[in-house]
Amino acid sequence: MLIVETVLKPDQFGGIGLFSATLLLKGSLIWIHNPIVDIAVTPEQYEALAPTFRALLDKHAYPRDYKANDGVIEYNADNARFMNHSSQPNTYQDDHCRLLTARDVQPGEELTRNYLFFDPTCDLSWNEEPSVNVDAPTG
Repeated sequence: MLIVETVLKPDQFGGIGLFSATLLLKGSLIWIHNPIVDIAVTPEQYEALAPTFRALLDKHAYPRDYKANDGVIEYNADNARFMNHSSQPNTYQDDHCRLLTARDVQPGEELTRNYLFFDPTCDLSWNEEPSVNVDAPTG
């Protein structure tokens, strides 16, 4: 669940991105897990959903824990689902599964994550930016 003020705007690739509405200093906590907002979906639940909602999950959900390889995905029901990939993100995930800023983030700057950190099998062929696989968060 996002805990900072953000806005949705067009991103540099013609999609939608999540942008900071305020100055965020390096190390600012921006996201914490909240099971009401960050919904875990089991493979059985996924299969029982209407195709239109499965398509939404296919686009915006990610493995809850890729190391567990249990097929459970997580869907952010707030605007966190619009945080885009970057091989040089301005956020990182700590050991408590919280997102923090890796450096100062200016108002109006897009908030980004490295998708390969939480999903090493993520298909980034759609992304026009070169990807870099990371084993540890930056910050």
